[in-house]
Amino acid sequence: MKLQTVNGDEKLVADYLKDLFSKNGIESEYNKVDENRYNLIATINKDSQGPVLGFTGHEDVVDPVEADKWTYGPFNPKHIDGKIIGRGAADMKIGLSALAIAMIELNEDDSFTGQIKFIATVGEEKGEIGAQQLSKEGYADDLSALIVGEPSNGSSQLVINKLAGSGLLNIPQPNPTKFGRNSFFAAHKGSVDYRVISHGKAAHSSMPEAGINAIDNLIKFYNQQAEYFKTLASYEDDALGTTKPAVTVFKAGDQPNTIPDLAYLGAKIRTIPEYDNDKILKDVQDLIDKMNDADPRMNLELVVDSSNLPVKTDLNSKLVTTGREVYKEVWGQDCVVVGAPGGTDASQFVRANPKLEVIVAGPGNESAHQINEFCFEDDYLQYITIYKDIAKKYLA
Repeated sequence: MKLQTVNGDEKLVADYLKDLFSKNGIESEYNKVDENRYNLIATINKDSQGPVLGFTGHEDVVDPVEADKWTYGPFNPKHIDGKIIGRGAADMKIGLSALAIAMIELNEDDSFTGQIKFIATVGEEKGEIGAQQLSKEGYADDLSALIVGEPSNGSSQLVINKLAGSGLLNIPQPNPTKFGRNSFFAAHKGSVDYRVISHGKAAHSSMPEAGINAIDNLIKFYNQQAEYFKTLASYEDDALGTTKPAVTVFKAGDQPNTIPDLAYLGAKIRTIPEYDNDKILKDVQDLIDKMNDADPRMNLELVVDSSNLPVKTDLNSKLVTTGREVYKEVWGQDCVVVGAPGGTDASQFVRANPKLEVIVAGPGNESAHQINEFCFEDDYLQYITIYKDIAKKYLA
């Protein structure tokens, strides 16, 4: 957590991991995304003829958020009362570290012959750009299964119960009726980010009829889009719930005495497999085309900023059943396997490799992205064991 790898400086983590692997006899390679931004890939037992298991996590963290309000500072990690505190303690330098240590210990185990590919990515928090590049370059093509080390636990049983009761966590069947705070995700929502730009015509505010007010036209679209959003609620997934659309940006105008010639809104839609990203984008484009055709003064444009697919792995798949077995052995109780409302780099890897089995399992909790973010020390140590044991069972 001491390395300040907010988006743009992730090479610090890549360098650290490359050196760590080298000291432990594991070769690794950089994959450059931009200056100071490097993905890192390492593989053990490359000659293995069996399936390939992927370990993946991201190198970047979100901005500290009011750094002066942190008790010890966001990049001054502390071990206090059984907790590791600092930016990235939950999301997700702890998970990335646990995956790396598990990889090293598996490499030292002469009885382990399975192939593991370790993938550390840049830019997950802003667009999944590192995973996107790696997927396009074929790094996920040979994977049979993937463990994403993002935080999947609650800090307490009460938190898990509250999340489930609020609907933020859906519990598909089959699942145990009694379970602890330690869970993992077999599914997570995708996302679509787009802007709708309204092009108008500037004029003096004393003569508005001489111009075309871009705000007026954008509001007309906003209202029709709101009606469209209501229709998405009729689609539901047992693990992920319903599609969640939201308009999150609305900007227009520069000065009060000028009719604005440009306005735009930004929307983010959390998607499910039952009504996928491409269908939604087609619907939005069709709505824009219809409005443009109906009114010659309407000039709307759609710009798609990102489209990340939903991820879902069957609860009876080998990776999920293996994960359940290992969790019970390590934690001494059944775990619940749920769907997550957020997304991960797995969206990019699944786009390249649709048959890929994925689970999201890692130390950390709901404190991710918050002030005084933390992870329990014991969770970190236990996940090293969990990753090793899943690898041994899955690749046996």
